[in-house]
Amino acid sequence: IQLTHPLNEEMATKGKAIFDSKCFACHKLSTEMLVGPGWSGVTKRRSPEWIMNWITNTKVMLDRDLAAQADMAVCLIRMPNQDLTDDQARNVLEFMRKNDGEK
Repeated sequence: IQLTHPLNEEMATKGKAIFDSKCFACHKLSTEMLVGPGWSGVTKRRSPEWIMNWITNTKVMLDRDLAAQADMAVCLIRMPNQDLTDDQARNVLEFMRKNDGEK
């Protein structure tokens, strides 16, 4: 995944709109866990590729990825498939980067 530097504000804005419509009910932008883990620091803990795979291939990740399985053990609820395209997932990733203070 090619990350842009500086942060792509247009993509981050689109990603925030997706967060506001699909993600906010289960995730906070802080470190606080709601239904799922808080998003603060996620881009420091996980690679861009991992985040994109998680967003677009949640079931496969839960079946095969040890980090995803460990998160599931804490959250106890499977993240539902949000049916996001790769472009939408990339926008969410850019919003996550912005949330983590990248510029």
